[in-house]
Amino acid sequence: MDRPLRLPQQDRADFETELGRALAAPQVRAALRASGEEARGVERLRRTARENAEFVLAAAAPEYERYAALRADADADAVARLPVDVPARERASGWWGVLGVVVPIIAVTAAVIFLLLGSLLGLVEDLEVLAHALVEAGWVSAGVGAVSLLVGGLGLLGAARSRGSEAGGAADGPGELPLARDAWRSALAERGLVPYLVSQANTVPGQRR
Repeated sequence: MDRPLRLPQQDRADFETELGRALAAPQVRAALRASGEEARGVERLRRTARENAEFVLAAAAPEYERYAALRADADADAVARLPVDVPARERASGWWGVLGVVVPIIAVTAAVIFLLLGSLLGLVEDLEVLAHALVEAGWVSAGVGAVSLLVGGLGLLGAARSRGSEAGGAADGPGELPLARDAWRSALAERGLVPYLVSQANTVPGQRR
């Protein structure tokens, strides 16, 4: 414990949780009973552990340093990803949506109108040329709608699979972080809090340091 470990604000909840569990540990309770302080010794130990938190935390320094490094890397990756990648993916998905949904609807609607008008005008002898042009335009619109639907649908499917693979990678990547956190909390309790509380429970209050 040559170099006390300072505890950031964001980790104090974990410290308090482990402190509460350590105070309820059988070894600590037994030490309090032996010293005759079981009734009011818990709050004394809690206060003492808080006052000397930096020294207690130093017992789990290696685990905490690994946990803090992994957390910093995860935060840096998240900050670096959001400003560029997320809007770009959203814009790409939006364009694929337009091509796969909006364009086919417009093209099919135009095709129906052209074919219907061409069929009606084809009944008039003087408008046969215009009717033929409208029918051709209708079939062209129908082809554009079909191609847009196919290409846009494939694009949306590819974008969805890409997001799914990225989400899976993100879920697998940070899995090491909660494990490191659990390892730190376990070391904090087993090597730091419980031995410290037992030693303080066995010390006469007026003589403890």
